[in-house]
Amino acid sequence: MIAAIIIAVVAAGIIARLAVLNSRLTSELERARVEVKRYESQPAVVAHEIRTPLSLIEASAELLMGESPGPLNETQASFVSTIFDNATQAIGIAENSLVQRRLKDGAALRLDLVDIRDVVGDAAQSLRRTTDIPILVDVRGGILPLYADEQLIRQLVWNLVNNAIRHSEGEDGVRVRVNQAEDGGALLEVTDHGNGMDSADLERFFTPFATGSSRRPGSGIGMLVSQEIVAAHGGKMMVDTRPDVGTTIVVLLPLGNPGGE
Repeated sequence: MIAAIIIAVVAAGIIARLAVLNSRLTSELERARVEVKRYESQPAVVAHEIRTPLSLIEASAELLMGESPGPLNETQASFVSTIFDNATQAIGIAENSLVQRRLKDGAALRLDLVDIRDVVGDAAQSLRRTTDIPILVDVRGGILPLYADEQLIRQLVWNLVNNAIRHSEGEDGVRVRVNQAEDGGALLEVTDHGNGMDSADLERFFTPFATGSSRRPGSGIGMLVSQEIVAAHGGKMMVDTRPDVGTTIVVLLPLGNPGGE
């Protein structure tokens, strides 16, 4: 009887200690979760904060390139062009960080009718100001309205064309084709005439910061974000590449609501 009482008392003490320990562990786990979430959100916070000053730098450089304040000599024009180009690339990185954070948080797509031909035209016009690489746009057929998130589709097209510019060489430049796919979806093809990729480069293609060989440096995050944007819209993304020939990225997007509503 006494032994049973002792065992019960000891067991009660152990249970009480375990309860206290469990409470502490739960509290520490919650604190760790908060810290992890805060750490994960930091890149998006930084991207949001630097986007405005970068846009001001880009706009100022563009104004100087137009020689509105006065003529530039060759050296000055080269420096200003470099500033404009790098500001544009930095803005693209910031936008990709914000898009990736939004997709990771599971935010709902802001669906609306988007004509992908207009998006391609706008992206080409914007990026022509940053490069001497020709950007040829081939838009066929009539209107191709997508039920899609316009901000994400614009970022997708910008990423693909910008990536092609980075890897293009010579006068062939970048070719962007938009057509209606056989199944009724929108078919987007972006081709560069660069060095292409071998199997090792292709394996790292969607890995951030593994940029491979290119004319201009980049973060490598753009292709991963592009893949996530396509997946969020229920589409498909394929890569056709040959060493010493070039690379074509093919994106197939459904015309209807990706949620099936």
